[in-house]
Amino acid sequence: MKRSLVLIGAIVLTAAVLFRWWLPTERIVTPTVTLPDTRLDYRLQDFEALFHDEQGRPGLLIRGPSLEHDAESRVVALRQPEFQFSTEAEPWNGRSEQGVFDREFETLRLIDQVELWRDGPKGRLTLTTQALQHQRPARTISADVPVVLTRPGTELTAGGLMIQLDTETVELSDDVHIQAQ
Repeated sequence: MKRSLVLIGAIVLTAAVLFRWWLPTERIVTPTVTLPDTRLDYRLQDFEALFHDEQGRPGLLIRGPSLEHDAESRVVALRQPEFQFSTEAEPWNGRSEQGVFDREFETLRLIDQVELWRDGPKGRLTLTTQALQHQRPARTISADVPVVLTRPGTELTAGGLMIQLDTETVELSDDVHIQAQ
Protein backbone atom coordinates (compact mmCIF):
# COMPACT_ATOMS: atom_id res chain seq x y z
CA MET A 1 0.00 0.00 0.00
CA LYS A 2 2.73 2.41 0.90
CA ARG A 3 4.52 1.49 -2.23
CA SER A 4 1.47 2.21 -4.40
CA LEU A 5 0.94 5.56 -2.65
CA VAL A 6 4.53 6.59 -3.35
CA LEU A 7 4.16 5.44 -6.96
CA ILE A 8 0.89 7.36 -7.41
CA GLY A 9 2.45 10.45 -5.78
CA ALA A 10 5.43 10.22 -8.13
CA ILE A 11 3.14 9.88 -11.16
CA VAL A 12 0.99 12.85 -10.04
CA LEU A 13 4.10 14.95 -9.40
CA THR A 14 5.54 14.03 -12.81
CA ALA A 15 2.20 14.81 -14.46
CA ALA A 16 2.07 18.21 -12.72
CA VAL A 17 5.62 19.07 -13.84
CA LEU A 18 4.88 17.97 -17.41
CA PHE A 19 1.57 19.88 -17.43
CA ARG A 20 3.30 23.03 -16.17
CA TRP A 21 6.00 22.63 -18.78
CA TRP A 22 3.35 22.25 -21.47
CA LEU A 23 1.53 25.47 -20.44
CA PRO A 24 2.65 28.62 -22.33
CA THR A 25 5.13 30.64 -20.35
CA GLU A 26 7.32 33.66 -21.00
CA ARG A 27 9.57 31.67 -23.27
CA ILE A 28 8.73 34.09 -26.06
CA VAL A 29 11.27 36.89 -26.23
CA THR A 30 9.55 40.20 -25.58
CA PRO A 31 10.52 42.66 -28.31
CA THR A 32 12.42 45.69 -27.10
CA VAL A 33 10.38 48.84 -27.55
CA THR A 34 12.47 51.71 -28.89
CA LEU A 35 11.38 55.30 -29.06
CA PRO A 36 11.66 57.09 -32.39
CA ASP A 37 14.69 59.30 -32.95
CA THR A 38 13.52 62.81 -32.07
CA ARG A 39 16.58 64.53 -33.50
CA LEU A 40 15.57 66.34 -36.65
CA ASP A 41 17.62 67.49 -39.58
CA TYR A 42 15.85 70.30 -41.36
CA ARG A 43 16.36 73.06 -43.89
CA LEU A 44 14.45 76.33 -43.99
CA GLN A 45 14.23 78.81 -46.85
CA ASP A 46 13.56 82.53 -46.28
CA PHE A 47 13.55 82.13 -42.51
CA GLU A 48 13.31 84.53 -39.59
CA ALA A 49 14.07 83.54 -35.98
CA LEU A 50 13.67 85.67 -32.86
CA PHE A 51 15.53 84.68 -29.67
CA HIS A 52 14.53 86.08 -26.27
CA ASP A 53 16.71 86.70 -23.22
CA GLU A 54 16.05 85.34 -19.71
CA GLN A 55 13.60 88.18 -18.99
CA GLY A 56 11.59 87.40 -22.12
CA ARG A 57 12.77 90.46 -24.06
CA PRO A 58 13.83 90.09 -27.70
CA GLY A 59 17.61 89.70 -27.77
CA LEU A 60 18.57 88.44 -31.23
CA LEU A 61 16.78 88.42 -34.56
CA ILE A 62 18.22 86.40 -37.44
CA ARG A 63 16.80 86.14 -40.95
CA GLY A 64 18.13 84.98 -44.27
CA PRO A 65 17.61 82.92 -47.40
CA SER A 66 18.74 79.55 -45.98
CA LEU A 67 19.09 77.77 -42.64
CA GLU A 68 20.22 74.14 -42.33
CA HIS A 69 20.23 72.17 -39.06
CA ASP A 70 22.44 69.12 -38.40
CA ALA A 71 20.95 66.96 -35.63
CA GLU A 72 24.18 65.09 -34.85
CA SER A 73 26.28 68.16 -34.10
CA ARG A 74 23.36 70.45 -33.09
CA VAL A 75 24.84 73.11 -35.37
CA VAL A 76 22.81 75.39 -37.61
CA ALA A 77 24.45 76.67 -40.81
CA LEU A 78 23.20 80.02 -42.11
CA ARG A 79 23.69 81.43 -45.59
CA GLN A 80 23.83 85.23 -45.96
CA PRO A 81 22.24 85.94 -42.59
CA GLU A 82 21.01 89.35 -41.56
CA PHE A 83 20.86 89.90 -37.83
CA GLN A 84 19.89 92.38 -35.15
CA PHE A 85 21.23 92.47 -31.58
CA SER A 86 18.83 94.33 -29.28
CA THR A 87 20.11 96.80 -26.68
CA GLU A 88 18.49 99.41 -24.44
CA ALA A 89 19.25 102.15 -26.99
CA GLU A 90 19.60 101.55 -30.73
CA PRO A 91 20.05 97.94 -31.91
CA TRP A 92 23.15 96.66 -33.71
CA ASN A 93 22.19 95.50 -37.22
CA GLY A 94 24.34 93.48 -39.55
CA ARG A 95 24.92 90.92 -42.26
CA SER A 96 27.53 88.40 -43.33
CA GLU A 97 28.07 85.81 -46.03
CA GLN A 98 27.86 82.83 -43.66
CA GLY A 99 26.89 82.06 -40.11
CA VAL A 100 27.07 79.08 -37.78
CA PHE A 101 24.88 78.78 -34.69
CA ASP A 102 26.01 76.20 -32.13
CA ARG A 103 22.89 75.35 -30.11
CA GLU A 104 24.92 73.49 -27.48
CA PHE A 105 26.92 76.57 -26.47
CA GLU A 106 24.44 79.19 -27.73
CA THR A 107 27.14 80.78 -29.87
CA LEU A 108 26.56 82.55 -33.18
CA ARG A 109 29.68 82.78 -35.38
CA LEU A 110 29.44 85.15 -38.33
CA ILE A 111 31.97 84.55 -41.10
CA ASP A 112 33.09 86.31 -44.31
CA GLN A 113 32.44 89.97 -45.05
CA VAL A 114 30.79 90.70 -41.72
CA GLU A 115 29.30 94.15 -41.42
CA LEU A 116 27.71 95.45 -38.21
CA TRP A 117 26.24 98.93 -37.84
CA ARG A 118 24.41 101.11 -35.37
CA ASP A 119 22.79 104.49 -35.91
CA GLY A 120 23.47 107.11 -33.24
CA PRO A 121 23.29 110.87 -32.67
CA LYS A 122 26.74 111.38 -34.26
CA GLY A 123 25.94 109.28 -37.33
CA ARG A 124 26.23 105.65 -38.26
CA LEU A 125 28.94 103.56 -36.58
CA THR A 126 29.96 100.73 -38.91
CA LEU A 127 32.15 97.75 -38.05
CA THR A 128 33.62 95.52 -40.76
CA THR A 129 35.63 92.34 -40.24
CA GLN A 130 35.98 88.76 -41.47
CA ALA A 131 34.58 87.06 -38.35
CA LEU A 132 32.47 87.90 -35.29
CA GLN A 133 31.19 85.76 -32.47
CA HIS A 134 28.09 86.41 -30.36
CA GLN A 135 27.69 84.64 -27.01
CA ARG A 136 23.96 84.69 -26.25
CA PRO A 137 24.07 84.02 -22.48
CA ALA A 138 26.86 86.58 -21.89
CA ARG A 139 25.33 89.05 -24.41
CA THR A 140 28.69 89.85 -25.94
CA ILE A 141 30.00 90.28 -29.47
CA SER A 142 33.70 89.63 -29.99
CA ALA A 143 36.29 89.41 -32.74
CA ASP A 144 39.83 88.09 -32.53
CA VAL A 145 40.64 89.12 -36.10
CA PRO A 146 41.29 92.66 -37.43
CA VAL A 147 38.31 95.01 -37.36
CA VAL A 148 37.62 98.45 -38.84
CA LEU A 149 35.22 100.86 -37.11
CA THR A 150 34.08 103.88 -39.12
CA ARG A 151 31.97 106.88 -38.24
CA PRO A 152 31.71 110.00 -40.40
CA GLY A 153 35.15 111.64 -40.14
CA THR A 154 36.78 108.87 -38.07
CA GLU A 155 38.25 105.44 -38.75
CA LEU A 156 39.58 103.03 -36.12
CA THR A 157 41.45 99.81 -36.83
CA ALA A 158 42.22 97.16 -34.24
CA GLY A 159 43.30 93.55 -33.97
CA GLY A 160 40.15 92.60 -32.05
CA LEU A 161 37.19 93.89 -30.08
CA MET A 162 34.61 93.09 -27.42
CA ILE A 163 31.13 94.62 -27.33
CA GLN A 164 29.14 94.28 -24.11
CA LEU A 165 25.50 94.60 -25.20
CA ASP A 166 24.11 95.15 -21.69
CA THR A 167 26.49 97.99 -20.79
CA GLU A 168 26.76 99.16 -24.41
CA THR A 169 30.55 99.40 -24.32
CA VAL A 170 33.01 98.69 -27.12
CA GLU A 171 36.54 97.62 -26.16
CA LEU A 172 39.23 97.58 -28.86
CA SER A 173 42.41 95.52 -28.48
CA ASP A 174 45.69 94.69 -30.20
CA ASP A 175 47.31 97.41 -32.29
CA VAL A 176 44.59 100.08 -32.20
CA HIS A 177 44.97 102.98 -34.68
CA ILE A 178 42.72 105.98 -35.20
CA GLN A 179 42.49 108.24 -38.19
CA ALA A 180 40.40 111.39 -37.84
CA GLN A 181 39.62 113.93 -40.53
